[in-house]
Amino acid sequence: MRRRIFSVGQTDVYLHLATVLFGAYVLLSGAWRAALVGFASILLHEGAHALASALLGQPPQEIELTPMGAVMRLEDEERLPPMRRAVMLAAGPAMTALLAYLALWMTARGWLSLPDGRVLFMANAAILAVNLLPALPLDGGRLLTLLLGRFLRGEWVARIMRALGTALGLAAIGGSLWLAWRHGGFNWSLAAAGCFLMYAAATATTTQAMAELRRLMDRKMLLEGRGYAPVRRLAVMADVPLYRAVRLLHGQRVTEFVVMQRGTMRPLGVLTEVEAVSAWMDAPQLLCGEANLCADGKNRKI
Repeated sequence: MRRRIFSVGQTDVYLHLATVLFGAYVLLSGAWRAALVGFASILLHEGAHALASALLGQPPQEIELTPMGAVMRLEDEERLPPMRRAVMLAAGPAMTALLAYLALWMTARGWLSLPDGRVLFMANAAILAVNLLPALPLDGGRLLTLLLGRFLRGEWVARIMRALGTALGLAAIGGSLWLAWRHGGFNWSLAAAGCFLMYAAATATTTQAMAELRRLMDRKMLLEGRGYAPVRRLAVMADVPLYRAVRLLHGQRVTEFVVMQRGTMRPLGVLTEVEAVSAWMDAPQLLCGEANLCADGKNRKI
């Protein structure tokens, strides 16, 4: 459904087949002027992201041209330092805000006609307003995720972002139904945007899971690179989900989990972090007690 058309440095640029079909539809419908301005504005928006990412030493792996504009894919975005990641995420909205300002400035000085200036301003104002919504995968949602991650655990950040994305999606669908009821015309674009936001909210846990896996791999490489690390023991109840225990792994220490029976506080065994991570990858919803029984050394003395 897509073809690579050229490369810029380490970045491959792809063209999606739907973009060609959409372009043909726009030409036939006669709305090419507004569509062209909107498409160019989105290209500049994503180009600003890509340029900032490249200047920060993390060029995007690919840029795909779609009917909704350009989509930049940056591998291992979560590994960027928070400030660099914030700069990269803010570059796109900053470019869109600059284009909206230039539309007003150039129109006021007569360099653009009033109709052309209005089209350019409205296109970028709409892109900016939508892009700053606090929902994934929009820039506003990604910036909010980065901010919340400084204060909350990943699971709570994922819950909050799922709730916000679902609420905004339902609001968009409800708005399209309200417009149909009040004015007799169903707004398909608004409904489609609502469905997209709800879909993105439902799949946000996949991104969080990948980020968690990357964190564990980075931690493993750090500890192995040092050649030594202190060990700490942490008591967990047998009925605690394994994924909660894995999130408690110390960044600079090797962790052993003493699995305890709830009520009696009787120790049932020791679960090493290697066993815990391995069991978590196989079955994320497994309980610590079940993982301990599955471990090879389940009869170890404490």
